[in-house]
Amino acid sequence: MVVLATAATLSTAVLVNGIPITRFAVIRELEQQGGKQVLDGLISNELVFQEAGREGVKVSDADINAQIKTIEDSLKSQGQTLDEALVAQGMTRVDLFDQLKVQKIAEAILGPKITISNKEISDYFAANKSTYAGKKISEVTDDVKSQIYQEKLNSQYTQWIADLKAKAKIFFLVNYQ
Repeated sequence: MVVLATAATLSTAVLVNGIPITRFAVIRELEQQGGKQVLDGLISNELVFQEAGREGVKVSDADINAQIKTIEDSLKSQGQTLDEALVAQGMTRVDLFDQLKVQKIAEAILGPKITISNKEISDYFAANKSTYAGKKISEVTDDVKSQIYQEKLNSQYTQWIADLKAKAKIFFLVNYQ
């Protein structure tokens, strides 16, 4: 049996006691609830991809898939699957792939600009001694460096995106409150 979709079934998202709620109504509500945040994320990602192109930065699918495998293995060791973790975050594998791609591009562009001094390491260790209870700084230097690196990368990323947005010609064709 072949079922042909009518214009009414294509524009209807759900029937509630026979009364239709249109796809347009659903989309409008979603836009009002999170449209600005979603659009902002899409703009940021597009600016990152454009900047990667300008700077000749390429991230291979193999690198991203390797990172996904690492995440998957880590979750397995904790008794959880990647798919379960993604569902809990409201994400798909495609979302994760895209997020990791943006992250890897940002690291490739911004990472070389990040320096970490021995003083920063000792200051961080002193400020977070409870986290490293009973450990010597020499035992956790790599972890401390990693934490500082991530903090600096996040800070630089935020500023970088703000700068890219300020320089970009962005024309909004929809208005989100």
